[in-house]
Amino acid sequence: MQQQRPSRFRSFLLTPAGKALLIAVAILATFASTVYVSTLVAIPAILLFGLAVPIWAGLKRPRFLALTGLVIILLVAPISNIVITQDIMTPIPASASSSALPNGANGSVLQSAIVTPYVGGTSQNFTWEVTVYPQYLPGTPDNVTQWINLYVSTCPGATGNSSPNCATPYPYFELNLSAENLTAETDLSFHAVIGTVGIWDWQMSLAVRNTTTGQLYYIFLVGDPTYNGIEGPVVGTYATTYESLLLTLYFDDFLFLGAPFYFVLLIYMILKRRERTKLDAQRRAAGPVPPDEQGPSLPAAGTSGQPPASKPVNVSSPKEGACPSCGAVVYAGEKTCWKCGAPLTSSAPASAPLPSQRAP
Repeated sequence: MQQQRPSRFRSFLLTPAGKALLIAVAILATFASTVYVSTLVAIPAILLFGLAVPIWAGLKRPRFLALTGLVIILLVAPISNIVITQDIMTPIPASASSSALPNGANGSVLQSAIVTPYVGGTSQNFTWEVTVYPQYLPGTPDNVTQWINLYVSTCPGATGNSSPNCATPYPYFELNLSAENLTAETDLSFHAVIGTVGIWDWQMSLAVRNTTTGQLYYIFLVGDPTYNGIEGPVVGTYATTYESLLLTLYFDDFLFLGAPFYFVLLIYMILKRRERTKLDAQRRAAGPVPPDEQGPSLPAAGTSGQPPASKPVNVSSPKEGACPSCGAVVYAGEKTCWKCGAPLTSSAPASAPLPSQRAP
């Protein structure tokens, strides 16, 4: 009984309900890998559940496999976007600068940096707050605070109009406040109306000057590990944010999921074509089936219940020969060589004569 279970399961997968289940599992596996793990894990997921499992089940038609991959990609993007949009609109914790040298001495100079509200409209007055702790400046009293900058942009981590992380131009503005010669804990805040729907990022830097050398350096907040940017604020509604992300997700899915999927599918089609060509060549090389392997001979003319034969049937085995071009085995009646395509009109061997045609 245990040996019959795989056969029954495969038979179910060949039904419309089974095909729908396969596609649903492939969509869920690809979606979960993309959102909760990474795209690198989503690639083997779509190859496994979108190609390997259907082929194992017997669903080997390239058209079905190609449509399966297309359905997976078209549905994974909008489903993933639901989770991604919600995650983007969720406020992140406050940020701080590094507490290690050369940016801090036993503590972070910039602390509790945050933007409020995290989500707002185009007329919302957003507030960026930060607390400066000059006692954690390394090398005091030689190093003193000068001013603090706020950089706001749609390009993550951008601190100017030109960033290697984004194509220019992109929305960007910069604000600054005086923080000259601070000696005690100080709260500073920026206020701005962005006025443009979108997903924004920001960063802050504190300018510090060495009074001995006159050298100026900057202390930045610790942002994301890739761009060193800090998420927020989100200007717009859930619907506008979802819409702004969808096209990018489709592009990423077709590039990172679709390209590997259809490349592997193409390799599979090439291998299957070669296999069919090889089997066809082997069948042609075997030649016609001998009369003694064709089954019982036709009944004689006039037998009761059988129509009389109008002409005698030539049941003699065809004479073998060799192709004059490549030497492959050929048979009487063939006009071209099955292997190289050379004409056999004059060189192919003739069929053996019938007994009634032989000379007495």
